[in-house]
Amino acid sequence: MKVKIFMDSKAGAIEEQINAWLDNLGAPTIINTETVVTAVAGKPGDATDPCIVVTVWYEPPASN
Repeated sequence: MKVKIFMDSKAGAIEEQINAWLDNLGAPTIINTETVVTAVAGKPGDATDPCIVVTVWYEPPASN
């Protein structure tokens, strides 16, 4: 099983990242997904901004 993590402050950007990943990967078997919103600082001491994190557990497509 493999894990892929996507992070961004905009849902549309994550959607684009996931669609591009799926297009490049082919047809993985998605085992589980989890979406959380967390606070992330760009650098230590910076103010935090909300960030969407999508974690995907999957099996890559079988190779021929």
